[in-house]
Amino acid sequence: MSDFNKETKNILISIIIPAYNVEKYIEKCILSILRQTYINIEVIVVNDGSTDNTGELIDRMSKLDSRLKISHKKNAGVSAARNSGIEISTGDYLVFVDADDYIASDYIDYMKSLIEVTGSDFCFSKSCYTKNREKQTEREIVEKMNPEEATALLLSPEVIVGCWNKIYKRTLIVDNDIWFSTNLFYGEGLNFITTVSQIANSIGVGNRKVYYYRRNNESSATTKFDIDKLYNGEKALKYIGERLVLNTPKVNTMLNLHLSVYSLGALVKVKSNGLEREYSKDYKRWKSYIRYNFLKFLFNKEVSLYRKLLLFGGCVSPTIMMKLDVIRRRKIQNKSVN
Repeated sequence: MSDFNKETKNILISIIIPAYNVEKYIEKCILSILRQTYINIEVIVVNDGSTDNTGELIDRMSKLDSRLKISHKKNAGVSAARNSGIEISTGDYLVFVDADDYIASDYIDYMKSLIEVTGSDFCFSKSCYTKNREKQTEREIVEKMNPEEATALLLSPEVIVGCWNKIYKRTLIVDNDIWFSTNLFYGEGLNFITTVSQIANSIGVGNRKVYYYRRNNESSATTKFDIDKLYNGEKALKYIGERLVLNTPKVNTMLNLHLSVYSLGALVKVKSNGLEREYSKDYKRWKSYIRYNFLKFLFNKEVSLYRKLLLFGGCVSPTIMMKLDVIRRRKIQNKSVN
């Protein structure tokens, strides 16, 4: 065993769960964590001022296992809840799990193996379970990336946006004063992970599925239509662009692609809710942005043909894209992890 592996053999992992009105899901989430094959963990649940039975449920569960730490806060949003969890944590590494999701029993062991194989202080998997009865990745691959490669990957459509399905060295976060922005309530996760990826020594990237991402939670921030969420998501992407440490062509291409695909999603959501007239200025702005960037991406080999076709569809017929999106979302919800 290498010296590095000896150092990580019995490290403490802090698992942080922000919880707001998740009485339907929180028990399954916490039990999946307590049943980890790697046992040297602390589980920090931050109740973000829930108005349902979430608080009572987690208090009751804390009596089952001494590794559970419960914190009750006034409602201040998911970013503040995660920041509070970081402050409470005492582990060598941090993991975030959303309260309506859950993890495989070998999640921590797998994430820890990525640290050991690559020697990185930030690691993640590109893949996760999103559908019922979904099969495991056939061929497992582990890569060691530099900050530019990893940041471009995290901004690309290849990885589902989120601070979960990842592991972070705590000192990397705390010593560099990296926190979740409380000015963002949509896109805050992408801002956090790309900030981390740009300053990490290296990034370990795997593709094994060990995280169960629920996509049928009707109260989720990604489910309901809210124009302020669309504005905030766009704000987050521009915020990332303004603060890029690695302002390279590769990173900028993926950031512009992300913003273009996001603009298409915003366009489709507004149209599917019949609000084009009410938000005509935004609708026209998003449409113009897609058309402008489509021409830039047309001959770019780093942009997949599928994404080019999506953006082309947004340029030509938002109505068709809206109808296809309705079908896509219905399939996602019907087949979602339960």
